[in-house]
Amino acid sequence: MKFITGKDRNQTEFFCLEQAIAQNNEVRLIDLFVASINLADFGFDMQFIDNGRPAYRPSELLRLFIYGYLNRIRSSRHLEKECKRNIELMWLMKGLAPDHNTIANFRMNNPKAIRKVFHATVALAKNFNLIGGKLLAGDSTKLRAQNSKKNNFNPAKIERHIAYIDEKLSEYSNILAQQDQDLSQENKSEIQTKANKHKQQRNKYEAYKKQLDETGEVQISTSDPDSRQLITRNNITEVAYNVQTSVDAKHNIPIDFKVTNQNDSKAMGNMVRRAKTIIGSADFILLYDKGYHTGTEFQYADKQEVQVMVAIPEVASHAPDLAFDVANFSYDQVLDQYLCPAGETLTTNGRWYFKKHGKTINRMKHYKTKVCQTCKLFERCTKNKAGRLIERTEHAELIEANKQRIAQNKELYRRRQAIVEHPFGIIKRQWDFYYIMTKKSIRHASADVGLIFTAFNLRRIFNIIDQDRLKKYLEVLAYVFSFLNCLFKPLYAIDPSALNISSRERLAFLCR
Repeated sequence: MKFITGKDRNQTEFFCLEQAIAQNNEVRLIDLFVASINLADFGFDMQFIDNGRPAYRPSELLRLFIYGYLNRIRSSRHLEKECKRNIELMWLMKGLAPDHNTIANFRMNNPKAIRKVFHATVALAKNFNLIGGKLLAGDSTKLRAQNSKKNNFNPAKIERHIAYIDEKLSEYSNILAQQDQDLSQENKSEIQTKANKHKQQRNKYEAYKKQLDETGEVQISTSDPDSRQLITRNNITEVAYNVQTSVDAKHNIPIDFKVTNQNDSKAMGNMVRRAKTIIGSADFILLYDKGYHTGTEFQYADKQEVQVMVAIPEVASHAPDLAFDVANFSYDQVLDQYLCPAGETLTTNGRWYFKKHGKTINRMKHYKTKVCQTCKLFERCTKNKAGRLIERTEHAELIEANKQRIAQNKELYRRRQAIVEHPFGIIKRQWDFYYIMTKKSIRHASADVGLIFTAFNLRRIFNIIDQDRLKKYLEVLAYVFSFLNCLFKPLYAIDPSALNISSRERLAFLCR
């Protein structure tokens, strides 16, 4: 019987990396993409001292990370290993194999520069008309931090630990006092050792308590200080980061992201402002879910002249009879008064009152009427013995305008989930990037998330644009940057500050 046989391992062969990589292999696109951007403009450190061992070029390490994230490899140790056995990486890295510390430090030290690389993918998508810029959807996703729940503390948890320790210390003291004669020296020493350990733990928790008091924070995480325990779904919590995103509807391409450690209630306004800057105009609609329904954020979006559509949350409390809910009271803007379902008028004294909701302080007016006490429908309307009281916030008009936009564009709003959940589904379920790889700070987490979204955008672009067309464009762009760098290279020897000249300024110099 015949079998397919392999090659003789002892046979000598000539091997060329260039011939081993097919022309349509995407590593060639990764190589061209990195070559087409000027890393000095992005903030990567391009100046290294001549003494000691030479450094790796930032472009080589960036190629390594983009390839790794596109192929679901984020660990610096795994990337180090792949450089020595993966033929695609051997070609991409030109045989270089950095150690894992060098790889990890590059990601850790360049969060801002990595964000600019992400923006370069957005610019690339814009160039090929993949960004519509008319309809966007915003949302957030929680990515688990490198910090366990055990190493996350809030004031209540700290007090429980201290109370437990105090109880144990009291128990040890009683044992030593009551059974002093009966205990051997060995047992006394053992109990004293346990007591000392508990005292050390108590000092540690007291230090955490003091830190929370001084900083005003509500939580402290010991492994990853910037991470927080957040609700992921229903009542399930994780120590995580909250990643805000804005996604364009045309091809579900993220145009912006921001790593935070807070919930969604105060995130919309800032993301709207950033989206306006990226799109270059305010002529677009942004869709959000009910977690972003906050009056101050509506006001911020209104100042930016951007239309937002935010899902309306359910009413927190109802009247005894649903027919007398606040939604059924009509407001007269001219007279500044409410008309109740019973036909009575609720007026205001014009004074503003302040009501605290969490960390937010809302300004509002009160509306009421003296007729309530004699109204036949009193019991159906309210349980308040003093009569019905309506609170109207200063942002009520903006909230009502949002409600009308939702009612008039129901089909448009239904697209929100399909737009914004697409990247999250790929990143978390398909790529398995449901956690943050880095730790120690939110800056390091931002670098990891930046590489995730850079890889996602490149994957979308590679899948949508014809490869030959994309290669030609990137080749031209890479040639232009290479030409500019060669042209300005003599200046660097004369004036090191010339390194700070951006590519745009260099083009402007050529056009003079």
